[in-house]
Amino acid sequence: MIDLHCHILPGVDDGPTSLAESLKLARFCVADGITVITATPHCHSSIHLLRADILPHVAALNQELQSAGIPLTVLPGSEIQVFDSTIYRREFEEDVFCHLGDRHTFTLMEFSWQEALFPADSVELIEWIRDRGMTPIVAHPERHVFFREQPALLQPLVDAGAWIQITVDSLLGNFGPEAKAFGEQFLRTHREAILATDSHNMKRCSGLSPGYAWVQKHLGSDRARDLAGRADQVRISLLTPPV
Repeated sequence: MIDLHCHILPGVDDGPTSLAESLKLARFCVADGITVITATPHCHSSIHLLRADILPHVAALNQELQSAGIPLTVLPGSEIQVFDSTIYRREFEEDVFCHLGDRHTFTLMEFSWQEALFPADSVELIEWIRDRGMTPIVAHPERHVFFREQPALLQPLVDAGAWIQITVDSLLGNFGPEAKAFGEQFLRTHREAILATDSHNMKRCSGLSPGYAWVQKHLGSDRARDLAGRADQVRISLLTPPV
């Protein structure tokens, strides 16, 4: 399995504070059946980690994983928040962002937690990203109050070509009943979706397997296979050597 949203890098954002904690998280992920992780440290207004910052940390962690005998591959990436769409477009064009796998195929994007900062041109932004050959994945919409209160805000983004990422801990109720209910609703109504852990540490990581098991129980085996297949599609894309 591949986890496309995980804050596993030590000492760079609000994820693990030490290498030992990162390795413990890595061992947990391997035991859960995860073989590939895209490290997705924050890239927002206060923690603005860019490609040049992230790549050395990913290389160092992979070396430590190999030395420790942990069979896990960590790919570069970041969780890029759109706090200002003009700044986002400029930095995107400057190619300073670290997209998933350090490729130009999929990018993990997060909207601000404040409704007032939700960009009026969000649909146009999704279309703009798609026009550049990349699929944007919207992180954890079920945890955003304004998406829950106005679920119609999400549909135009999906119609414009965005995928959505639902967090396993939301489905398990660890972010409250509202996030759980809307996570299920989004999975029922938005086919272009993936599951991810959004792990930050051992206290905030339930793995991927419980998420797929939850989907199988509540939404059926076909939906669980569909979600797993879509994630595997991304995995193959990120691991296939560029031509």
